[in-house]
Amino acid sequence: MEFLKTCVLRRNACTAAYLWRSKIAQRPSVRKISTTSPKSTVMPAWVIDKYGKNEVLRFTQNMMIPIIHYPNEVIIKVHAASVNPIDVNMRSGYGATALNMKRDPLHIKTKGEEFPLTLGRDVSGVVMECGLDVKYFKPGDEVWAAVPPWKQGTFSEFVVVSGNEVSHKPKSLTHTQAASLPYVALTAWSAINKVGGLNDKNCTGKRFEKNVCGEQTGLD
Repeated sequence: MEFLKTCVLRRNACTAAYLWRSKIAQRPSVRKISTTSPKSTVMPAWVIDKYGKNEVLRFTQNMMIPIIHYPNEVIIKVHAASVNPIDVNMRSGYGATALNMKRDPLHIKTKGEEFPLTLGRDVSGVVMECGLDVKYFKPGDEVWAAVPPWKQGTFSEFVVVSGNEVSHKPKSLTHTQAASLPYVALTAWSAINKVGGLNDKNCTGKRFEKNVCGEQTGLD
């Protein structure tokens, strides 16, 4: 009799354990869902959707935030930008064919895929993110840069540039002052260095002279 009771108790215990395990196995898994707001993927910017006059300029809040594609790139949060004659000319379509060849040398994209196009070459701002190969800058650094005309420009909240296109902003300049200098300064330097042939080894005591027509006549 005791033997039968023992068997019944063990059987009941095994049945209870099996049912408990079955309930555990059938219980749906719970995924932890973060309630933190996701990072925004869009930003405000001035863009053009076609070439033309001032009426083609459009302000949008939905321009995609640029991302780092190459390890030598940095993302800058724009604090100030400036307008150069090249921006006005690019708005009208100046150099569009040549710039599109630079953007797409293999001619993979169809015509018009450069739009929406953000103008602006000068920028002064703060580094937000750096590529893995960037050694001279870190997030939080105040920098200035001149962005090449085949890249998306600086009339936006963020812009991505290569590390060799950016340098630390002089501490003596505000962001507004700094943003007025890079492109025009590089244009002047290019004229002096590339056209005039001046460099740090041969420029002592030399200067440009121009005739009444504005033509360069040589160096003295």
